[in-house]
Amino acid sequence: MINFITDNGIVINKNDFGEADRYVTVFTENFGKIVFFIKGIRKSKKREVSAVDILTLSKFTFYKKKESYMVSTLQSIDSYSEIKGDLENLGLSLYMLSVLNTVLVENNRKKRLYKITLKSFEYLKKSSDRKNNFSLIAYYLHYIIRDEGLRINKGEGFNFSFEKSGFVKENEHFSLKVSPEQREIVIKIIEGKVKEIIRGKYLVENIIRAILLFEKYLNFQFGIELKLKNYIMGVEND
Repeated sequence: MINFITDNGIVINKNDFGEADRYVTVFTENFGKIVFFIKGIRKSKKREVSAVDILTLSKFTFYKKKESYMVSTLQSIDSYSEIKGDLENLGLSLYMLSVLNTVLVENNRKKRLYKITLKSFEYLKKSSDRKNNFSLIAYYLHYIIRDEGLRINKGEGFNFSFEKSGFVKENEHFSLKVSPEQREIVIKIIEGKVKEIIRGKYLVENIIRAILLFEKYLNFQFGIELKLKNYIMGVEND
């Protein structure tokens, strides 16, 4: 007897297979990251095809066959058309999905992160404020850092040490020099004071530098290669 499971999830990646099939990576509410195999979806003329587009929240009914998860039915819940109509917000959203696809381990439940992700997309649907939006991404990256069991210390100085997970006075081999404002932004994010960044007179460019610091920290700790510059014009990681 087949055990069918229904869960909501957001599509974070997809890979075509053969002439008509597709593997779809989904961050689900109750089961974490799952890779679904959907047979014949690329030749389907039904509206359900849109349910497997990247950056789409959908409902999946699925079952496990040997080592694969097979989808029996699917339905789009939110295509985030408002985000997809804004080039920069789309880039930020796709960057978030790339972080999830890279960091998450399959079948590891992350229900709170799932809720925060959906709230973030709901915010980006309505916001056109660059400062607020980049502050959101900085907060999101730091949340993932904490969710993965890592802790960043405030320390002292203006050199961020990726080995020591905090600021140090001396310039070390694996460290990044920051300005006083950039250090202040990072510390406020660590302390959960994002609203103070939004209300303050901080430059968007320095908020972006804080994002890149968190990005480089994740890359260093996990041996991955996240790159904000691949999604946002004008951003240089190096």
